[in-house]
Amino acid sequence: MKIKLLAMTLALGCSSAMADTSVLVFGASHHGSCDGTRYNCDLNNSNPGLGLELAEPQVDYSLFVRGGSYRDSRRETAYFVAGGGRKQWDIGEDFVVGAGLMVGYLNGSGMHGLAGLPFVTAGGKLLQLEIGYVPEIHWKDRMMPATTTFNLRWQID
Repeated sequence: MKIKLLAMTLALGCSSAMADTSVLVFGASHHGSCDGTRYNCDLNNSNPGLGLELAEPQVDYSLFVRGGSYRDSRRETAYFVAGGGRKQWDIGEDFVVGAGLMVGYLNGSGMHGLAGLPFVTAGGKLLQLEIGYVPEIHWKDRMMPATTTFNLRWQID
């Protein structure tokens, strides 16, 4: 299933000549405090993985679709497909900052269904650090501490 989703995303990338294509490099996360007396709090902060993003060429804001797979904090393979929007501002000649939101399907990281991630970006025009944040979530008998994610987005065209 996850290979099919990644293949479909790659095929979409090859067929879309008008889209900006970016490679996503996932790498790390940081988790807030967790009540180890009630929940499993053995979470890993190393989350390597890869993904692909297709975005409309930016005007005032950019809409995008992306997909990828990474090793999640529970030491399992996770994958996702999402869509969202991002706004960027030039801060000087070669530096931009931005903010965005993506929503999509996540299978991993304790989720199997709809998930969202707000994020901020900072970096050059082609290579940017994305920092996402999800507040602490209590759902049924499970708890996920607040999580901050870190990945790179490299625009290749």
